[in-house]
Amino acid sequence: MKKRFFYLIFASTLMYANPVQIDKKPLIQDSFSNQEEFKVTLEWLKNKPKTITKDFYILQYLKQDINESEALEALSMVKYVSNQIFYAFAKKFKHDETTAVAQCMQASAKELINTYDDCIKAGLTLYKATKLSQVELNEAILKVKKKYPTFAKHLNILASSIPFTKVISSSKDDFYEVYLNTGSQFKIDYLNYKLPKSTLNKIVADKRIETLIKYAITNPKLDLLSSSFLEINDEKFSSETSFYLALNEIKNENLKQALIYLTNSYHKSHNKYHKDKVTFWKYLITYDKKYLDKLSNSKNLNIYSIYAKELLNKKIENIIYDISLQHNKSVNSFDVNNPFSWVNLILDSKNLDEEKVNKYKAIFTTEETKPYLVYILNKYNKYSKNYFITPYKNLLKEYSINRQALVYSIARQESGFIPASISTAFAQGVMQIMPFLSKHIAKKLDENYNIYKLFEVQTNLKYANFHLNNLEKSLNNPLFIAYSYNGGYGYFRYLKRLGLFTQKGDFEPFMSMELISYDETREYGKKVLTNYYIYKNYLDKKSSFKLSSIFENLIESDQK
Repeated sequence: MKKRFFYLIFASTLMYANPVQIDKKPLIQDSFSNQEEFKVTLEWLKNKPKTITKDFYILQYLKQDINESEALEALSMVKYVSNQIFYAFAKKFKHDETTAVAQCMQASAKELINTYDDCIKAGLTLYKATKLSQVELNEAILKVKKKYPTFAKHLNILASSIPFTKVISSSKDDFYEVYLNTGSQFKIDYLNYKLPKSTLNKIVADKRIETLIKYAITNPKLDLLSSSFLEINDEKFSSETSFYLALNEIKNENLKQALIYLTNSYHKSHNKYHKDKVTFWKYLITYDKKYLDKLSNSKNLNIYSIYAKELLNKKIENIIYDISLQHNKSVNSFDVNNPFSWVNLILDSKNLDEEKVNKYKAIFTTEETKPYLVYILNKYNKYSKNYFITPYKNLLKEYSINRQALVYSIARQESGFIPASISTAFAQGVMQIMPFLSKHIAKKLDENYNIYKLFEVQTNLKYANFHLNNLEKSLNNPLFIAYSYNGGYGYFRYLKRLGLFTQKGDFEPFMSMELISYDETREYGKKVLTNYYIYKNYLDKKSSFKLSSIFENLIESDQK
């Protein structure tokens, strides 16, 4: 069953194996002025470039009233067959085996053990399997062991009375499969032990150890597991892993070894931001002013460099708050609400020269197209300049300065103020709102839901501010709001349960800020806070906002 399903997906993608030819002439393909009446059709989809944006519209098409052959043709145009698209396709395709795979993938662990081997293998992840009792796991093992012996072996480890003993005596691959694919609670309950030297020697040469090191160190409740990596040789590890090893030593009060890891991390890295982060931590553990001086002179604008400037009373330079626009009497035909206009702009701007930039300057001549011009200028200048524009002022003027600064900070990070942007997760618009959230907000506002209206700035900002109002009922600082906006409020509460931002210490709140387990959320929070610092001080002429005031109150500051 499963084999035939994947053949179906593979065959459909072969139909579009050749690169899609992009029409380089127009930047505008369709008018999205009437979002109320817009309906996706196959003909409309066919000439669109194979992108995440096209996938978004294919998903909307699959939710319309279509037949099986239309669903299959739409699937053949998809760039990435995500679970979301596959489930929508399966509902319309009405093919028994395809439907069965979708149902298996969506079933709970307890539902799966009452099915058959293929279904269990398709739907029972190791994370799901940890929700089963020992008796239920053994029942699943009996069903899959003949056809899927390796999978049965992994389930056997989970079902054993002492999973840790079982997993450290397993093969390297089985070890990593269990440690990297079970949930955090299972690891805390059953796998949080210091690894024996024999096990460490077995797994250390495998590249997957870096993922394990990072996972262990960023979870404060895996203290015994992370102790396995104290004073480990980091010669072959990445710059990032050396940095986490430094944090591990700091948590264990071995600052001398931490400094060695930080030095190694610095020399391995070619990323200016990462070097600034390492320099900041060298300052934190030594209080040597040379590191602070070095950091304050960094040309990279980030949370570490601007904090160093603040501590040394240095002004931030190279910030551009506005750009001049050419005067153009002709009617601007660029549709800012059309995601494919944005896609074509991205494709057309890969190789920019002065002539091309001037062409765009003649196109983007209005306030509403200013974010698109900033995008072009950023690309042309290789992001050497820091643009902090403040578009959509008329839509934000009724809000407080704090809220305006927060909205600008998030929008700059989320979309660069581009109203037609779509993320890989199908978040939409200026504030990158997820469809499930916008649908919920529309219901709360008692509005008819139209997913395409989220590409209109006014609607997008209204929904985002509704969401921010809810977050601010529980959170009262921009960093925690940023974490929750990106990772969800539930994820932020989970971080607090792990112990982050709950205890004062010599290296707090910076240690907690580095131990956010999701890379995207961790860095997103820092970038939004950097943006907030810039925008708050720019918009509020009456008072000076300082990062130190945020850092000093982060511990338990979400308790109103």
